[in-house]
Amino acid sequence: MAAALIASTLGLWTQPAGNLSVLWPANALLTVLLIRYPSLVHPLSWAGAFCGLILANLLREGMPWPAALGYSMINLLGVFVAWSILSSRWSPVHLRSPWAIGRLLVACAAAAATHTAIALALSPWLRPDTPWSTIALNWFIGQLLSYSAFLPPIMLLPRSLKRYEDRRQPWAALLRRMLDMTLLLPIAALLASLSLCFLLGGPGVTIFPIPALMYCALVYHQITTAWITLLTALAVLLGIANGWLSLGEIQHLAGLQAWDMVSLRLGVLLLVTSPLLAASILAARSDQITALNLALDHDTLTHALSRAAFLRSADEHLGRTPASPQGNALMMLDLDHFKLLNDRYGHAAGDQALKVFAHTIRTLVRPHDLFGRLGGEEFALFLPDTTEQDANDIAERLRRRVATLEVPLDDGPPVRISASIGVAHDTHAPHAALPLLLAYADQAMYQAKRDGRNRVHAHGGPAAQPLDATEDPTCPSPLHNAPKAP
Repeated sequence: MAAALIASTLGLWTQPAGNLSVLWPANALLTVLLIRYPSLVHPLSWAGAFCGLILANLLREGMPWPAALGYSMINLLGVFVAWSILSSRWSPVHLRSPWAIGRLLVACAAAAATHTAIALALSPWLRPDTPWSTIALNWFIGQLLSYSAFLPPIMLLPRSLKRYEDRRQPWAALLRRMLDMTLLLPIAALLASLSLCFLLGGPGVTIFPIPALMYCALVYHQITTAWITLLTALAVLLGIANGWLSLGEIQHLAGLQAWDMVSLRLGVLLLVTSPLLAASILAARSDQITALNLALDHDTLTHALSRAAFLRSADEHLGRTPASPQGNALMMLDLDHFKLLNDRYGHAAGDQALKVFAHTIRTLVRPHDLFGRLGGEEFALFLPDTTEQDANDIAERLRRRVATLEVPLDDGPPVRISASIGVAHDTHAPHAALPLLLAYADQAMYQAKRDGRNRVHAHGGPAAQPLDATEDPTCPSPLHNAPKAP
């Protein structure tokens, strides 16, 4: 109820005498609240929104109860249509493409058409002296403008703020970006275009900011562009509504005729949709580039880093200045008896084993650790800022977890797998390059295999001593079938 009351009051501030509001944020806000918070989709919530809309009309305009009831009914039914479309499977999952923006605009148009149809049905009661064509055009274009202006920026808002482990770095990065002239120029251009709107006025005021907004779409993120566009539209419309910005001979919205109001709304609709579509095109292009880089940098089967991406990233970590006081660890992980698994159960079973193994490792390591597939059944794990003892403990935990895995097969019971792990730490090779650390970890891994497989061996130190296979229930025999659950 409070949201409907506040948003409706804001919309009524842009309402000229004897005409409809130029912008009406209440319907878009209610639609987004219902989409974002499904628990609000309740008869009591709808009733509260209805009461809020009625109260706003009564307090701001002092209109009679029947008219307030009619206008509130029109708005609420339009909200219901917008919510029904945008909460269905037809709704776009995100707004980062022109196709998604187009579907959103279709939903806005459907809601605006609902407003218009009900307004025409109630026009003999609400506006008996206004031609039906004027009502239809003003209601449809006005509601389409309001939905199109407010829905995208609100829907683009994240559901929760991202939490940073170290908050100093994001603020420092933000400050650097704010001082970057390439980011300041679009805002400067927009402020200059708005200044022209207020200084010159005239029929072209809704067009002046469009080039600067397109510039913003090229430089800023989509959500930033959407909010800048909304604020620009509000500045222009509130400037006209309050007489700060003239339209030539007409100095105030109250002096606009019906068709003049239609023209003004169409101009602002163009101002809103043009940068939004441009930003969505650039967002879709950015997503395609990101997906391409992801495909190039990751193994398609296991989703681990590709060999080239792993080596490049690990080398960058080793070359950091200053070096980590705890040092860095590198592991080589190899599935035991992988060729035998392929020969006995087929390559599909081998692929499944690789996927299960890689998924398990990815879920157990830290977000900034590097996990890559070097080829075949060989994987590597780079642990930055990790002591030698921690690296050995992590390796043993990984080994034990892998030994409990069950790889499902298409036919027959699942099979158990195991891995041999070699660990190298750069404290044993100060200033060592990545190829040398890889060689040390590889030697340690082969030593683990020679010692009986399914174990960890650390370069430069004693091998980790797992329990004997007969005493450790998590240590399977080679390709041992997993026991079925009772």
